[in-house]
Amino acid sequence: MPETSPQQSTKLAAVRTSEPFRKRRHWPKTLEARMDLGVRELRAPATFEEYLALSEDCNYRIHYRDGHIISFLEIDEPTNAIMGEASVVHEALVMRIGKLLAELLEGQSNPHFHILGSNARLFIAEDRKGYNADVTVVKGEIEQRTYKFNRRAVSGLTNPWLIVEVLSDSTRDFDLSEKLADYKQLPSLQQVIFIEQDYVSASTYIRTGAKEWRNLDFNALEDTIPVLDKAISLQRVYERIL
Repeated sequence: MPETSPQQSTKLAAVRTSEPFRKRRHWPKTLEARMDLGVRELRAPATFEEYLALSEDCNYRIHYRDGHIISFLEIDEPTNAIMGEASVVHEALVMRIGKLLAELLEGQSNPHFHILGSNARLFIAEDRKGYNADVTVVKGEIEQRTYKFNRRAVSGLTNPWLIVEVLSDSTRDFDLSEKLADYKQLPSLQQVIFIEQDYVSASTYIRTGAKEWRNLDFNALEDTIPVLDKAISLQRVYERIL
Protein backbone atom coordinates (compact mmCIF):
# COMPACT_ATOMS: atom_id res chain seq x y z
CA MET A 1 0.00 0.00 0.00
CA PRO A 2 1.47 3.40 -0.92
CA GLU A 3 2.37 5.37 2.18
CA THR A 4 1.27 8.93 2.94
CA SER A 5 4.04 11.17 4.22
CA PRO A 6 3.50 13.04 7.52
CA GLN A 7 3.55 16.32 5.59
CA GLN A 8 0.81 15.27 3.17
CA SER A 9 -2.62 16.77 3.80
CA THR A 10 -4.93 13.96 4.91
CA LYS A 11 -7.88 16.10 3.86
CA LEU A 12 -6.91 15.85 0.21
CA ALA A 13 -5.15 12.52 0.24
CA ALA A 14 -6.31 9.64 -1.93
CA VAL A 15 -4.81 6.40 -3.10
CA ARG A 16 -5.61 5.17 -6.59
CA THR A 17 -3.39 2.19 -7.20
CA SER A 18 -3.04 0.18 -10.39
CA GLU A 19 -1.92 -2.88 -8.45
CA PRO A 20 -4.59 -5.61 -8.83
CA PHE A 21 -6.60 -6.36 -5.72
CA ARG A 22 -5.85 -10.09 -5.86
CA LYS A 23 -2.12 -9.37 -5.45
CA ARG A 24 -2.62 -7.19 -2.40
CA ARG A 25 -1.86 -9.20 0.74
CA HIS A 26 -2.77 -6.53 3.23
CA TRP A 27 -6.03 -5.04 1.98
CA PRO A 28 -7.66 -3.58 5.14
CA LYS A 29 -10.61 -5.69 6.26
CA THR A 30 -11.34 -3.74 9.44
CA LEU A 31 -12.29 -0.09 9.80
CA GLU A 32 -9.34 0.40 12.14
CA ALA A 33 -6.91 -0.92 9.53
CA ARG A 34 -8.57 1.21 6.86
CA MET A 35 -8.21 4.32 9.05
CA ASP A 36 -4.54 3.53 9.66
CA LEU A 37 -3.87 4.13 5.96
CA GLY A 38 -4.57 7.82 6.59
CA VAL A 39 -6.32 8.48 3.27
CA ARG A 40 -9.81 9.74 2.56
CA GLU A 41 -10.38 7.85 -0.71
CA LEU A 42 -9.08 4.41 -1.65
CA ARG A 43 -9.49 2.74 -5.05
CA ALA A 44 -7.92 -0.41 -6.45
CA PRO A 45 -8.59 -2.61 -9.50
CA ALA A 46 -10.52 -5.79 -8.71
CA THR A 47 -12.90 -8.27 -10.26
CA PHE A 48 -16.56 -8.18 -9.31
CA GLU A 49 -16.12 -11.48 -7.46
CA GLU A 50 -13.25 -10.02 -5.43
CA TYR A 51 -15.48 -7.10 -4.50
CA LEU A 52 -18.24 -9.47 -3.40
CA ALA A 53 -15.85 -11.44 -1.21
CA LEU A 54 -14.43 -8.31 0.39
CA SER A 55 -17.89 -6.85 0.97
CA GLU A 56 -18.69 -9.89 3.09
CA ASP A 57 -15.37 -9.97 4.93
CA CYS A 58 -14.68 -6.33 5.80
CA ASN A 59 -16.62 -4.28 8.36
CA TYR A 60 -16.75 -0.96 6.52
CA ARG A 61 -18.63 0.21 3.47
CA ILE A 62 -17.16 -0.33 0.01
CA HIS A 63 -18.48 0.27 -3.50
CA TYR A 64 -17.67 -1.27 -6.87
CA ARG A 65 -17.61 0.65 -10.13
CA ASP A 66 -15.83 0.22 -13.46
CA GLY A 67 -13.56 -2.55 -12.24
CA HIS A 68 -12.50 -0.84 -9.00
CA ILE A 69 -13.24 -1.29 -5.31
CA ILE A 70 -13.82 2.13 -3.76
CA SER A 71 -14.05 3.31 -0.15
CA PHE A 72 -14.25 6.69 1.59
CA LEU A 73 -13.61 7.89 5.13
CA GLU A 74 -14.73 11.07 6.85
CA ILE A 75 -12.32 13.87 7.73
CA ASP A 76 -12.61 16.19 10.74
CA GLU A 77 -12.15 19.55 9.04
CA PRO A 78 -10.70 21.55 11.99
CA THR A 79 -8.04 18.96 12.83
CA ASN A 80 -7.76 17.25 9.42
CA ALA A 81 -7.92 13.90 11.22
CA ILE A 82 -9.44 10.66 9.93
CA MET A 83 -12.74 10.07 11.78
CA GLY A 84 -14.12 6.88 10.29
CA GLU A 85 -17.03 6.18 7.98
CA ALA A 86 -19.64 8.68 9.16
CA SER A 87 -20.01 11.58 11.56
CA VAL A 88 -22.64 11.81 14.28
CA VAL A 89 -24.45 14.47 12.24
CA HIS A 90 -24.43 12.20 9.19
CA GLU A 91 -25.97 9.31 11.12
CA ALA A 92 -28.54 11.59 12.76
CA LEU A 93 -29.65 12.89 9.37
CA VAL A 94 -29.89 9.37 7.95
CA MET A 95 -32.10 8.28 10.84
CA ARG A 96 -34.22 11.43 10.55
CA ILE A 97 -34.76 11.00 6.80
CA GLY A 98 -35.74 7.36 7.30
CA LYS A 99 -38.26 8.38 9.97
CA LEU A 100 -39.75 11.16 7.84
CA LEU A 101 -40.09 8.86 4.84
CA ALA A 102 -41.78 6.24 7.01
CA GLU A 103 -44.28 8.85 8.19
CA LEU A 104 -44.85 10.14 4.67
CA LEU A 105 -45.39 6.70 3.16
CA GLU A 106 -47.45 5.35 6.07
CA GLY A 107 -50.79 4.02 4.91
CA GLN A 108 -49.54 3.31 1.40
CA SER A 109 -50.55 -0.34 1.63
CA ASN A 110 -51.02 -1.00 -2.06
CA PRO A 111 -48.23 -1.23 -2.88
CA HIS A 112 -46.29 -1.38 0.36
CA PHE A 113 -43.03 0.56 0.69
CA HIS A 114 -39.89 -0.88 2.29
CA ILE A 115 -37.45 1.61 3.84
CA LEU A 116 -33.92 0.22 4.17
CA GLY A 117 -30.69 1.51 5.70
CA SER A 118 -27.11 1.55 4.47
CA ASN A 119 -26.56 -2.17 5.07
CA ALA A 120 -28.83 -2.88 2.11
CA ARG A 121 -26.53 -3.64 -0.80
CA LEU A 122 -27.64 -2.39 -4.21
CA PHE A 123 -26.61 -4.07 -7.46
CA ILE A 124 -26.77 -2.51 -10.89
CA ALA A 125 -26.70 -5.98 -12.34
CA GLU A 126 -26.25 -5.21 -16.04
CA ASP A 127 -23.06 -3.24 -15.37
CA ARG A 128 -21.88 -5.31 -12.38
CA LYS A 129 -21.75 -2.35 -10.03
CA GLY A 130 -22.35 -2.42 -6.30
CA TYR A 131 -23.33 0.39 -3.91
CA ASN A 132 -24.72 0.97 -0.43
CA ALA A 133 -26.97 4.04 -0.30
CA ASP A 134 -27.70 5.81 2.98
CA VAL A 135 -31.46 5.18 2.63
CA THR A 136 -33.20 3.05 0.01
CA VAL A 137 -36.95 2.83 -0.53
CA VAL A 138 -38.42 -0.08 -2.49
CA LYS A 139 -41.97 0.06 -3.82
CA GLY A 140 -43.73 -3.28 -3.62
CA GLU A 141 -41.81 -6.55 -3.56
CA ILE A 142 -38.05 -6.39 -3.09
CA GLU A 143 -36.23 -7.87 -6.07
CA GLN A 144 -32.75 -9.26 -5.48
CA ARG A 145 -29.87 -10.59 -7.52
CA THR A 146 -27.71 -13.31 -5.97
CA TYR A 147 -24.17 -14.02 -7.10
CA LYS A 148 -22.63 -17.37 -6.18
CA PHE A 149 -18.88 -17.95 -6.06
CA ASN A 150 -16.47 -20.13 -4.09
CA ARG A 151 -19.32 -21.79 -2.18
CA ARG A 152 -20.60 -18.39 -1.13
CA ALA A 153 -23.64 -16.35 -2.12
CA VAL A 154 -24.02 -12.57 -1.95
CA SER A 155 -27.34 -10.85 -2.61
CA GLY A 156 -28.29 -7.26 -3.35
CA LEU A 157 -31.51 -5.52 -4.28
CA THR A 158 -32.04 -4.34 -7.85
CA ASN A 159 -35.29 -2.34 -7.80
CA PRO A 160 -34.96 0.80 -5.66
CA TRP A 161 -37.79 3.31 -6.03
CA LEU A 162 -36.17 6.18 -4.10
CA ILE A 163 -32.61 6.69 -2.87
CA VAL A 164 -31.29 9.19 -0.32
CA GLU A 165 -27.64 10.13 0.10
CA VAL A 166 -26.33 12.40 2.88
CA LEU A 167 -23.43 14.39 1.45
CA SER A 168 -20.12 15.10 3.13
CA ASP A 169 -16.83 16.57 1.94
CA SER A 170 -15.49 13.03 1.51
CA THR A 171 -18.28 11.66 -0.67
CA ARG A 172 -19.93 14.69 -2.31
CA ASP A 173 -18.11 14.57 -5.65
CA PHE A 174 -18.49 10.80 -5.94
CA ASP A 175 -22.18 10.84 -5.00
CA LEU A 176 -23.13 13.69 -7.33
CA SER A 177 -21.20 12.41 -10.33
CA GLU A 178 -20.40 8.71 -10.57
CA LYS A 179 -23.09 7.41 -8.23
CA LEU A 180 -25.88 9.62 -9.57
CA ALA A 181 -25.06 8.70 -13.17
CA ASP A 182 -25.28 5.01 -12.29
CA TYR A 183 -28.43 5.39 -10.22
CA LYS A 184 -30.20 7.00 -13.17
CA GLN A 185 -29.67 3.80 -15.17
CA LEU A 186 -31.98 1.86 -12.83
CA PRO A 187 -35.41 1.67 -14.53
CA SER A 188 -37.24 1.26 -11.21
CA LEU A 189 -35.74 4.40 -9.66
CA GLN A 190 -38.06 7.41 -9.61
CA GLN A 191 -36.29 9.84 -7.29
CA VAL A 192 -32.91 10.60 -5.75
CA ILE A 193 -32.53 12.99 -2.79
CA PHE A 194 -29.23 14.51 -1.65
CA ILE A 195 -29.00 16.11 1.80
CA GLU A 196 -26.01 18.20 2.90
CA GLN A 197 -24.76 17.27 6.37
CA ASP A 198 -22.92 20.49 7.27
CA TYR A 199 -25.42 23.17 6.22
CA VAL A 200 -29.05 23.49 5.16
CA SER A 201 -29.25 22.37 1.56
CA ALA A 202 -30.92 19.61 -0.42
CA SER A 203 -31.26 18.59 -4.04
CA THR A 204 -33.58 16.10 -5.66
CA TYR A 205 -33.78 14.44 -9.06
CA ILE A 206 -37.25 13.26 -10.12
CA ARG A 207 -37.74 11.04 -13.15
CA THR A 208 -40.04 12.58 -15.75
CA GLY A 209 -39.34 10.15 -18.58
CA ALA A 210 -37.29 7.10 -19.50
CA LYS A 211 -34.13 9.22 -19.77
CA GLU A 212 -35.39 12.54 -18.42
CA TRP A 213 -34.96 13.93 -14.91
CA ARG A 214 -36.07 17.15 -13.23
CA ASN A 215 -33.64 18.69 -10.73
CA LEU A 216 -34.85 20.86 -7.83
CA ASP A 217 -32.59 22.56 -5.26
CA PHE A 218 -33.53 23.77 -1.77
CA ASN A 219 -31.55 26.03 0.57
CA ALA A 220 -33.96 27.31 3.22
CA LEU A 221 -35.57 25.66 6.24
CA GLU A 222 -39.02 26.62 4.97
CA ASP A 223 -38.44 24.69 1.73
CA THR A 224 -40.04 21.29 1.18
CA ILE A 225 -38.88 18.33 -0.91
CA PRO A 226 -41.69 16.76 -2.98
CA VAL A 227 -42.18 13.00 -2.66
CA LEU A 228 -45.20 11.55 -4.44
CA ASP A 229 -48.02 14.04 -3.77
CA LYS A 230 -46.59 14.96 -0.36
CA ALA A 231 -43.48 16.76 0.87
CA ILE A 232 -40.66 16.57 3.40
CA SER A 233 -39.86 19.79 5.26
CA LEU A 234 -36.21 20.80 5.58
CA GLN A 235 -37.14 22.26 8.95
CA ARG A 236 -37.96 18.75 10.16
CA VAL A 237 -34.93 17.24 8.45
CA TYR A 238 -32.45 19.49 10.27
CA GLU A 239 -34.36 20.20 13.49
CA ARG A 240 -32.06 19.88 16.54
CA ILE A 241 -29.29 18.44 14.31
CA LEU A 242 -27.77 21.63 12.87
